[in-house]
Amino acid sequence: MSRRKTTKQKKVVHILTAYEAEIEEHRRKLKKRGFALAAEHTPPISQAADWYWEVRLHVSRSARDVARQLARLAGEGIEVTIPERSLADAVGTIDKAGRHIAYTQGGIKVLERSGWIVKTVVGQKRGAKTTYELAVGDRSGWFYRDEDETEEEG
Repeated sequence: MSRRKTTKQKKVVHILTAYEAEIEEHRRKLKKRGFALAAEHTPPISQAADWYWEVRLHVSRSARDVARQLARLAGEGIEVTIPERSLADAVGTIDKAGRHIAYTQGGIKVLERSGWIVKTVVGQKRGAKTTYELAVGDRSGWFYRDEDETEEEG
């Protein structure tokens, strides 16, 4: 029995020594930032990043938050298949009433109306698969521009 315990202990020590450099690097970065870096905070890359930087100039805040996560999830491609609830968790922002799914749905509607995404839903209820395709949308300006101009003038 004692032989088994020493074997397990050797394996644990071996694993810790094997990953010691990576662990120290992670600790150093964590100490520098002060918090763990989640995947949701990583910036979008490639073609999706270009799409995101263009979208953010022409849509509202909720749509920008949704667009950032869609671009991050798209990676190298232009399509993302993800349930709305998971997308809402990735966006991680709530509206004034404290609803995070409604906030995300509002952003999706803005992106759809202005033509920046094409949403396709296959199936119903829990088995539904929602696919978002990144597209070139309306570049005429921010979607709620008329409302903002009247508030600034008054």
